[in-house]
Amino acid sequence: MKEKEFSREKDQPKQLIRRTLNFRQRRKNFFPTLLLAILFWLGWSLILFKVPPENLLSILGFFSLLFATLFLTSALLFANSRRGLITALFFVLVLIFRYYQIGNFLNLMILLAIFVALELFFSKQ
Repeated sequence: MKEKEFSREKDQPKQLIRRTLNFRQRRKNFFPTLLLAILFWLGWSLILFKVPPENLLSILGFFSLLFATLFLTSALLFANSRRGLITALFFVLVLIFRYYQIGNFLNLMILLAIFVALELFFSKQ
């Protein structure tokens, strides 16, 4: 009995090293993605405070930069690009609905149900 416990204690550092290496392999692009997310946040805030929303190009730039910003940030937070994409699409679509003044509670719940169903569908595969 004690021999098995001793062998488990001996294997624990090896398993910890393997887990650390696996985490580094999965998250090898963390720092460049973080820098890119920070740059996109700065660009989005520049558009938010300096560009007047009078023409279609500034509105498209606002929403596209917001999408890229939210995608990178949520992909970093969730450590999963698919969840980052779904989250960014959800928030940008909610804001687009609000921009066109069709963002009521029912539409929000329908969008939420669609994106939760998408997440469940893709997580099962």
